[in-house]
Amino acid sequence: MVERRPLIVRRLRPGHWVAVDAVAAVVLATAFGAAAWLQAQHATIPLIAVACLPLAVRRLWPVPVFLVVLAATTVAPLTGWAEAYPALAVALHAVALLEPRRLAALALSAALTLTAAGQAVASASWGSALSACGFAWLVLGLAWTVGVAVREQRAHAARAVVQSAQAAATAERVRMAREVHDIVAHSMSLISMRAGIANHVADTHPAEAREALALIEDTSRNAQADLRRLLGLLRDDPADRETSYGLAALPGLVAGAASAEVDVDLYVEPGLTITDGLAFVVYRLVQESLTNVVKHAGPARCRVAVSTYSGRELVVEVIDNGRGEAPGWSDGHGLAGMRERVTMNGGTFSAGPEPGGGFAVRARLPWKGER
Repeated sequence: MVERRPLIVRRLRPGHWVAVDAVAAVVLATAFGAAAWLQAQHATIPLIAVACLPLAVRRLWPVPVFLVVLAATTVAPLTGWAEAYPALAVALHAVALLEPRRLAALALSAALTLTAAGQAVASASWGSALSACGFAWLVLGLAWTVGVAVREQRAHAARAVVQSAQAAATAERVRMAREVHDIVAHSMSLISMRAGIANHVADTHPAEAREALALIEDTSRNAQADLRRLLGLLRDDPADRETSYGLAALPGLVAGAASAEVDVDLYVEPGLTITDGLAFVVYRLVQESLTNVVKHAGPARCRVAVSTYSGRELVVEVIDNGRGEAPGWSDGHGLAGMRERVTMNGGTFSAGPEPGGGFAVRARLPWKGER
């Protein structure tokens, strides 16, 4: 299918519009002047020039131009030029387009009133005055309405652009906060757990204390490396970041949880292949779920399962047999961040205590059956 190019490829600049108005003003003055010359109304030609030529700068000075044209068209019927209202309509359109609504309304009222007065004085009968005035009012009202409508449309488009930029900035802040939280919360939970163990056994079991301190050192270094990599990748395409985390990185999360006395049973469906973006979501879900297990479930056993359902869904489950929903479990940003990730990818999310004890996090994500 051949794509059609627009008639005007580039957006016209203010100078271009002034040139268009200048050409229109000259054409309008020439047309009315030629008609007056053919009808031997030579006295009206200077008045036509005064009413038409200022329209060339109506976008630069809409109100002064309108006042000049209004004065000229008010006295025009007295000189025999009864068709002056098109020039006034063009000037009124600029006021409605570029000036505030209250000023535009005042300009419309003045144009309608003085046009009616001029027609009433110049017409031979009330019938002809009403006819000429009605048609002039129709033209003026249409020009004013079009100007106001275009102005409102432009204002709405400008507001939409600002709101879109604000929404994009907010979404980016939320995304960055979610990424930093996932790294910091996971690492700090492991560090806090091992620090408590080291402090408890420092006097009685120095070897275990040294082992805990070594794990703290490794965890903090890994967290620092993750943060450095994340801050660097946040400047690039999110797709580049997603390739750094995936299903192959899940055993590392399991090992970290095991160091905090959480026995994790990891199951990934054999032969499962998913996109980098979906693998990144799975990684973050498992990471945050294990962080919550370490923080709230205490020494426990946990099962992490990543599998498919009906060939259309990817199911992620993290279930532990710990204390269930501990105080403060749902107060942080972890569950909210997981829910946001799943929802953004078109899936469903649930988290809560199990009937027989423990806590379960379940997510279902759309999957196209990549193999």
